[in-house]
Amino acid sequence: MKKLACFILSIFLISTVSAEIWFNSDMNSVYNIGDKLKFSVSVSEVGEQLKAELVCKNKTKTIFLKYLDNETVIDISQSLTKTFLDGIIGQCKIVTKYGLNRAESVRFLISDAIFLNVETDKLNYAPGEKINVKGEAEKANTQLLEGFFEIILSDVNISTTGIVEKGKFEANLTLPENIKAGNYIMNITVYEKEGEEITNKGEKKASINVKQIPNKLEVALDSQSVKPGNDLIFKILLYDQSGAMIDGEASFLIENSKENSLEKGLIKIDESKRFSIEKNLSSGYYKLKAYSSGIYGERQFYVEENEEAKFEIINSTLIIKNIGNVEYNKAVQISIGNVVEVINTKLAVGEEKKYEIKAPHGKYNLTITDGKNSVSYNALLTGNIVGIREVEEGFFAKNKILAWVFLIFIMGMFVFTAGRRILKRKFVLSNKFPLIKEGRGIIKVKTSEEKESVPIKIREAEHSLVLQGQKHDTALICLKVKNELSETARENLKKVLNNAHKGKAAIYKSGEYNLIIFSPLITRTLKNHVNAVKTALEIEKTLKEYNKNFKDKIDFGVAVHSGDIVSRIQDNKLKFTSLGNTLTISKKLADISEQEVLLSKAIHEKTLADIKTEKNEIYGMEIFKVKRIIDIDRNRMFVQDFLKRMEEETREKQK
Repeated sequence: MKKLACFILSIFLISTVSAEIWFNSDMNSVYNIGDKLKFSVSVSEVGEQLKAELVCKNKTKTIFLKYLDNETVIDISQSLTKTFLDGIIGQCKIVTKYGLNRAESVRFLISDAIFLNVETDKLNYAPGEKINVKGEAEKANTQLLEGFFEIILSDVNISTTGIVEKGKFEANLTLPENIKAGNYIMNITVYEKEGEEITNKGEKKASINVKQIPNKLEVALDSQSVKPGNDLIFKILLYDQSGAMIDGEASFLIENSKENSLEKGLIKIDESKRFSIEKNLSSGYYKLKAYSSGIYGERQFYVEENEEAKFEIINSTLIIKNIGNVEYNKAVQISIGNVVEVINTKLAVGEEKKYEIKAPHGKYNLTITDGKNSVSYNALLTGNIVGIREVEEGFFAKNKILAWVFLIFIMGMFVFTAGRRILKRKFVLSNKFPLIKEGRGIIKVKTSEEKESVPIKIREAEHSLVLQGQKHDTALICLKVKNELSETARENLKKVLNNAHKGKAAIYKSGEYNLIIFSPLITRTLKNHVNAVKTALEIEKTLKEYNKNFKDKIDFGVAVHSGDIVSRIQDNKLKFTSLGNTLTISKKLADISEQEVLLSKAIHEKTLADIKTEKNEIYGMEIFKVKRIIDIDRNRMFVQDFLKRMEEETREKQK
């Protein structure tokens, strides 16, 4: 019996050992959440239960359990959903058990990672500018992402979202106009969703820098009204787009109501500066102008009236001098010992008068006062009685009458002698410089020694702070080029601008804007407004003709405006400072113009008699389109001819 039992047991063990299991295929090295896990196993014989488990570091999940009665090759698959995995991430393997045998797969990685590559179009941005972001996203399993993205700009509360297709995405974010300068971090997130739940995710940070742009310049005064003899304390303050202070320097100019410069120089931003108000500085309003980083600012202050005189005694003479800024008209009291004298004196600004003080011989204590200022002196006086007498000065003083008589006699002799010489040389001079009638007048023929001044041709203008220049109401054309130009187009545009030079205009180029400035310093006339409009029409005509004949078009806008400009000619350039919104209006009109000439209200009012226009309103601005130009000379000739014919007909009838 023992032998039979041993035989049966050995047969059973042999049967069990022979039931083998193995994997038929390799597995992927990486799986993302949401992927399908597929593999195949084979067994050597049926009749046992097959169990397959996903074994990871911290968890084990059964993915297959079945009794095999007729299958020897089994295909197994499992979706790696977030619900199934229940937080499983990391290195895992498949363990299969069949009977007493087991087999293990190679290790693989289950990941929720998405690898992200991001780039921006540049690093430094101005306020209000657009940030262009491009990115590529690839899942850990090397498949291109089909999902979503989100971009958030920290500290600014700006974000955008979108779709990732075939692993690529692109987005734009617009910076606020008042954003603070500095570095900002963009958080870019890409993800894949299963229903409403995020399964796979990738993140990246990108750094950008926002530039500090000067936006406002202020002039701060310690007082709006200053008494002569005191100091005006001021600061120049420069702010960026967010209102933060900008360091740097500013130039300043203090001028009176006649635009005469009193003081100018450089000052550090936010640094106090003193300007001494002299006692005799004229009363009235003054301007403090400042310029820094392309921005102008100005502030008015008022110098108060100062009626003040200075008293001084030299020997026995009292000198009263007006050191104030208005006429001095006061009663002055002079105490000579125990005697008090009062004089009424009237002095213009800077004028002085002298008074001789007399008293019986002796030393006296003198006190002079006008109620505001008082001085005391010890003086030695002489005379018979106490008294004060004004000292007469100048040629009309009694003691200088003889000098006047002598001077008049000398001048008379000089005039008499010079007259005789001129009469003798009259005919000699007329032969040396013959007169020639020309037209309606008579001109003198120039000698070879006389040189004609040839004006320098000013072709270029430069926008800068002009502290000492001439202020004129100036006509200007603004030509804006709205597209990229080919070489041919650029050459033709250059010819157009050269034609403007022939009209004695200077060109200032600012980016896509070309400003043609008809400055009186160049044209030698203040009547430039009609010429500016005519030049603009020629530019329009030339550019339209070019666009008809050439493939490479020039998209343009033309505007004509007039405004105050302070300018001077230096280094063969017209250096100018635009006042108010002269340049702003010109550029805005050129922006609006669509290959036509638009006039501002200011230039329209100055050319009413010569240019007929049609009024329109765009974006709240009054603009005028040119309809035709009136030929005044031709009309004048027509009227003259008409009147002449009428006179002739009248005379004929009278005969």
